[in-house]
Amino acid sequence: MTTQAFSPAKINLYLRIAGKRPDGYHELETVMLPLDFGDTMTFEARPAGIELVCDDPRLPADETNLVVRAAKLLGAGGAKITLQKRTPLAAGLGGGSSNAATTLQVLGRQESPARLHELAAQLGSDINFFLAGGAAICRGRGERVEPIPCKLSATILLINPGFGISTKWAYESWAQAAKHLTAPPPEVSLVARALAEDDVAGLGRLLFNSLEAPSIRKYPVLELLKETMRECGAAGAMMSGSGATVFGLFAERAAAETAGVRIREQFGPSMWTQLTRAAPTRM
Repeated sequence: MTTQAFSPAKINLYLRIAGKRPDGYHELETVMLPLDFGDTMTFEARPAGIELVCDDPRLPADETNLVVRAAKLLGAGGAKITLQKRTPLAAGLGGGSSNAATTLQVLGRQESPARLHELAAQLGSDINFFLAGGAAICRGRGERVEPIPCKLSATILLINPGFGISTKWAYESWAQAAKHLTAPPPEVSLVARALAEDDVAGLGRLLFNSLEAPSIRKYPVLELLKETMRECGAAGAMMSGSGATVFGLFAERAAAETAGVRIREQFGPSMWTQLTRAAPTRM
C-alpha cells in the first residue's frame, strides 16, 4: 500500500521567550501558522525496516533525521519513505518537524491522538503543533498547543537568503542580548484576535520575534529584505523562528509578486522566494 501526504511549512507570527527552563529548553509563547506550501511525502509499506529517501542530498537520511526517529519511536512496521523537499533546510519554517508529524500521522493511523502527541513531545518542540493542524498558540517548549481561529487572507511572501542560522546560536545570542532589550512584546491575545478577524494591517503591526534582533545584528541583509517588502506594500515583515527565512504579509497578491521580483533584482537570483497563504483551517 502506498500513501502520499502533504507536509506543510509554518511561520511564527509571534515568538516570545520567557526564559530558560530547568530542563535546558526555553519557555516559549508563540503563534504559529501552517502554510499551503511545503513538502510531499510518500509512504510505501515494506515487510521490515525503515528507509528514507530524499531528493535533497544535503539532508541526512539516517537515524539523525526526525522522520526516521518518528517511525522507529512509533514502532511502525517496515516502510520506505520518499521525501520531496521543497522547504529550505534550517530555515525557521519547521520543515523537519512537519515531516516528523506527517510520519506519525500516516504510520500511526491506529494510534489515538493523545498517544501521537505524547510521542511528538519526545521528538521535538514543533511537532505537536503540526499534529494539531491549523493556527495555534504554543507554550511551554512548544508542546502545549492551543488551536485558535484563523481567517487570514493575506498573501505571504517567504524569502530565504541562502544561508541557515543555527537554532542553538540563536537562543544563546538571545540570552546574551535579553538584558538589553527594553521594548515589551504585544499581548499574544491581540495577535490571535487579528488572525480571527482577518485584520492584515493590525497583524502586521503586532509581529514579534525575540530571536530576530541578534540575528539581524549578525546578518544585516535580513533587515534589508524586510525593508524592501515594506516598501513594496507589506503590512508587516519579520524573521520566522530562528531564521534565516523572513516573510512579509500582503493584502494584495500583486504587491507580493512585485516584492519578490524586486528582491531578486536587487539581491541576486540566488534569493529563494515563495508566495504562499495560510493553510485552510480545520476549526
